[in-house]
Amino acid sequence: MQNKTVIRAAEYIPEPAEPDAPESFQLSRSEGMLISLFGSLPDYSDPKFEELWQKVFDGEDNEMTAYCLEKGVDVFETDVSGQKKEPVPGWRDIAVMLKAADNGLFELNR
Repeated sequence: MQNKTVIRAAEYIPEPAEPDAPESFQLSRSEGMLISLFGSLPDYSDPKFEELWQKVFDGEDNEMTAYCLEKGVDVFETDVSGQKKEPVPGWRDIAVMLKAADNGLFELNR
């Protein structure tokens, strides 16, 4: 069943960090988006997260993006006309976080 509320991941991509910001405060765009969406990053040092990553990576892209949408997260960017383009940077990490929540490894704050 598809979630009724859909979050557009592209809206959570942060603006680029100020060039003079300390390096310790600079996150990649995908890391910043994940922190904004989930308040956390996937812990790939945990073998269970690594296993989820491998499943997402080995899965069909269209199935994984559909999974994210089913869970309420649209991982596609849109162009100025509103047409869907490519998935956002880090979309697979979004799928991993959603699967981690499904598997009890991470708790979503809804």
